[in-house]
Amino acid sequence: MENILTWKDELATGFADVDLQHKKLILIINDIHVAMNEPETTYATGMAKALKRLTEYTYYHFEEEEKFMKLHDYPEFEAHHLEHQSFIEQVGKQIKTLSKANSEDGFLFYRFLGSWLINHIAKSDQAWASFVSEKTLND
Repeated sequence: MENILTWKDELATGFADVDLQHKKLILIINDIHVAMNEPETTYATGMAKALKRLTEYTYYHFEEEEKFMKLHDYPEFEAHHLEHQSFIEQVGKQIKTLSKANSEDGFLFYRFLGSWLINHIAKSDQAWASFVSEKTLND
């Protein structure tokens, strides 16, 4: 199995709870990779379970992250929130096709999830983390 996502320390925001949640999202996305490599007979069940975990945990994580940004009056909150909403909509559209035993669709979805998450953490999450860190130092 190639292309398993891994956590890299340069993705750390400096906020332990958020970093743990990001690590858990990576593990859940890797569960999708495992599910897409299952035999046809167990693919649908494995994928359904992984997608349910992804959906539930994504909602939880985004809610927690947004509470944190609001608490610290992050000025780009609305744009960040819209990124989260867009991701949820994209995932919702793609999930509908993944219950069929088609590992190619599963792989494309896995690549989308991984690249979106890593880019989001590396750019958008680093931006609010820097803002909050500076703000806390100056308070």
